Amino acid sequence: MTTLEQLPKTSRFTDWMTPDSKVPTIAEAKKAGDEVVRKARAVNGSYTWVRPERREKWELVGVSSAAMRDLGLDEKEKDSKFFQDVMAGQEVIEDEERGLYPWAQAYAGWQFGDWVGQLGDGRVISLFEGSNETLGKRYEVQLKGAGLTPYSRFADGKAVLRSSIREALGSEAVSALGIPTTRALSLISLPETKARRQTTESCAIVARMAETWVRIGTFDFQRARGARAEMRRLADYCISEVFGGDDKLVKAKNDDETRYTRLYREICLRNAYTLAYWQAYGYMNGVLNTDNTSIYGLTIDYGPFSFMDTFDSSFTPNHDDGLLRYSYKNQPSVIWWNLVRLGENMGELLGADSDLVDDKTFVEEGLKQEQIKGVLERAEKAIEGAGDEFTARFKAKYVELMGQRLGLVEQRDDDHDTVLTPLLDMLQECELDYNQFFRKLGDATFFSGTNVDPDVFFQKDRGFVPSLDLEEAKSRVSKWLETYKSRLESEGSTNDASRRERMHKVNPKFVLKTWVMDEVIEKAQKGDFEMYNQVLEMSLDPFKDSWGFDKALEDRVTGDTPKTGRDIQCSCSS
Repeated sequence: MTTLEQLPKTSRFTDWMTPDSKVPTIAEAKKAGDEVVRKARAVNGSYTWVRPERREKWELVGVSSAAMRDLGLDEKEKDSKFFQDVMAGQEVIEDEERGLYPWAQAYAGWQFGDWVGQLGDGRVISLFEGSNETLGKRYEVQLKGAGLTPYSRFADGKAVLRSSIREALGSEAVSALGIPTTRALSLISLPETKARRQTTESCAIVARMAETWVRIGTFDFQRARGARAEMRRLADYCISEVFGGDDKLVKAKNDDETRYTRLYREICLRNAYTLAYWQAYGYMNGVLNTDNTSIYGLTIDYGPFSFMDTFDSSFTPNHDDGLLRYSYKNQPSVIWWNLVRLGENMGELLGADSDLVDDKTFVEEGLKQEQIKGVLERAEKAIEGAGDEFTARFKAKYVELMGQRLGLVEQRDDDHDTVLTPLLDMLQECELDYNQFFRKLGDATFFSGTNVDPDVFFQKDRGFVPSLDLEEAKSRVSKWLETYKSRLESEGSTNDASRRERMHKVNPKFVLKTWVMDEVIEKAQKGDFEMYNQVLEMSLDPFKDSWGFDKALEDRVTGDTPKTGRDIQCSCSS
């Protein structure tokens, strides 16, 4: 472990990509006025050099010990003035000779299925890439809520405390479940910086980190402006720097498959893997636009996200999502929709065969008329093949994860139809809490001579208008429990204690529910961050039975969701 000053730092994204033509160098950025680096405009380039805005008053109110460790920083480093100044945007790490200076990334995107054009880091500024040489990992560290950039459009460059708390807690809670995600290193409160949303709210800065912040929208941007050379450069950057070289990509299907097709397949497979985790743990992003779909398969953008309360496959946590585009059940189809947009962006690269892809004339001038049809057909075939792989990877990983959550030691071909589908149907019909069900199932004893009481799975205060009366609902639960018991017996998993141990390792006792975050936010807006740090610690280790805090608090936030706290929807306001 080391200090922030000693942490090895690079800026490989800016080394590879082309800068904003109006701010082509760090020296120019230092001289540029706000009308250049903080005024919304169309940008010709892949990023803009811009430093964070300084705030008059700020306070470090929380640090993730897990994120500090993963970045390679000593946890005591959080107390150093340099660390705090950098995470608050007060101090800039710069080295003009090595190309180190803060920057904002350009990207575009499809939002709710509609093309919206240039987006970009409108309030996010990246600081550096820090390397944990022990783990062989490199993270790009950035500040959200750091001020205006050329990508701010109509916004103010600020992030309110409410949304910052949700992102900081959400990132670390998702990571602790083993789900690939961006991370939240620290939370800085800005008590005197205000932003107008539905009301006037105080602001904050979240220091975030990720293996990469390149998203499908980054490729959208290059295609939209017809930047062929930059598109290729971006793809090569991803292969070399994000994935560590073409030898680290998924293996080629045949000798004619190029590195770009393998890159596309790798991106699709990673997103399928993460998607399986989302569905298995009842996580909903709420706003799965192309600018919020990571090429590394990371969970990215914690806006109106939520973990499932009572199971409802049609639930969307985004109250602006009237068509349920981003509902739980539609997440698989919308992620694939986004990946098809990526395939279209990369169409020329996917369609060029091994003889053409590095041909000098093709690289410099593009396709000849007689090549277009063949390249188009090849690209379509590559996308179709990646789609088949995506579906297969998602289904296989999902069944594997659900089997683990159920404590099964064998995976069988018919589990999806005979165990999982009936389980989800029962959970929805009986309106049971999704994640709580698995934890309680782990505590149930099936082979000690007594029958499991289905009543233990129901919340004490059922929904406002339950779809089934309690006795019928209990009967449905009992029927599925019989199926489950038979499945356990058939594989010899009749030791309840061993099964409980397996299940409690993968089924969290604490799940970061929206109502809990709302309570944390309410206290924090009054200057009290004690509950924030308690909930952060619980989020970092959600499988424990106890965390050493007030027992009444622990029992409350791990118990039944209050009736008024269920199925809360949020807006994208942040």
